[in-house]
Amino acid sequence: MKTILHLDMDAYFASVEQRDQPIYRGRPLMVCHTDSVEGYNGVVAAASYEARPYGVRSGMSVLEAKRLCPKGIYVPGNYHKYLHNTKEILKICQEFTDEIEVYSIDEMWLDITRTKQFFGDPGHLAHLLQERIRQDIGLSSSIGVGPNKLVAKMAGELHKPSGITVIRSDDLPGIFAPLPVGDLFGVGRQTKKHLALIGVATIGDLAEVPGDYLKEKFGVVGLYLKDAALGRNDSVLASGRSGVSNLVKSFGHSAALGGGEADIDKLCQILLGLCDGVTRRMRRDKYAGRTVVIRLRLARLFGFTRSRTVMRALELTEHVYPLARELLLVEREVLRKYPATLVGISVTNLAHGWRQLSMEDLNDDRQVRAAAVVDQIKDKYGSSIITRASLLSWKRRYHAAPVYGSSGVTG
Repeated sequence: MKTILHLDMDAYFASVEQRDQPIYRGRPLMVCHTDSVEGYNGVVAAASYEARPYGVRSGMSVLEAKRLCPKGIYVPGNYHKYLHNTKEILKICQEFTDEIEVYSIDEMWLDITRTKQFFGDPGHLAHLLQERIRQDIGLSSSIGVGPNKLVAKMAGELHKPSGITVIRSDDLPGIFAPLPVGDLFGVGRQTKKHLALIGVATIGDLAEVPGDYLKEKFGVVGLYLKDAALGRNDSVLASGRSGVSNLVKSFGHSAALGGGEADIDKLCQILLGLCDGVTRRMRRDKYAGRTVVIRLRLARLFGFTRSRTVMRALELTEHVYPLARELLLVEREVLRKYPATLVGISVTNLAHGWRQLSMEDLNDDRQVRAAAVVDQIKDKYGSSIITRASLLSWKRRYHAAPVYGSSGVTG
């Protein structure tokens, strides 16, 4: 029987800021994706536990958060610092097992099946890990332990913050059954609505629905729902995700567009600005990528992604933007009917470190050197010191929220 541990950092971004700035401790703190915390644009990336009683949650607009908590502290995010802390946390986890899957910047699974014997029972190992992170990094975490990834993650949600919950196979029915079906990992708002239509309110209700009916109703998702409700999950930890250099799976930026934007020229301008931000971060961390992905949210109703993979690893705006623009232009007719309320760009299929130069790279040497000079100036004097003329109006209207990894930024 496997034993899986799920580590989730508590209010991660906000906790890092409170650790580093004593004046923030004990006060409602919001870490935001925004160019200026004095205004109302942007999104709350993480809210401290002191902000939770006001109703502030991550993913909420800064405007709404300030209405709910006008006297709270609002600070811009420092994602490079958070990523550094995640790497340090990962190093501690590697002292307990070498089988680790990084799920996001603040979550990871550890397979402790082979190593738990050296630390006592799983609950004691979880306590040791939690205390090491608290003492060495100065941050609190919540830990769940279970027979598989699904149960471990849900266990960690039961007693937050700073909780440790161990669920054994025999405990599953009594613990899972009374929980709202929306608490089941993988069940989003839309799925919850569909389940409510067939009378499913709790995980126990879902467990009693025949699997054949769920398959007919929801397809392959129905089979997952049935197994998940029973606490069954046979997914293994993704191999190759335990190394520090593999922590970042993609670089992305997205911009919320308020009521929506249908003008394709303006959307291309926004996309260019997003590409600028993404490629600068990639160069800073010595990454290049071969797959360009755009993400569109239309009329707040639905969203989708489009991608293109090329043979050559890319790290310059001049190479990433044309591909992203082509993907956007394909959706021109759709955008005429449904204005985009969010547009995002990400680069994945990454290579880290110095790569072998191709003939195309040598031909683009002037662009590479120019980008390096611009990056140095921005690093020294601030990112707003140099801006493409075509992006001046975009910089004033929109904010690009950075996204790390395949699961986005959470905290």
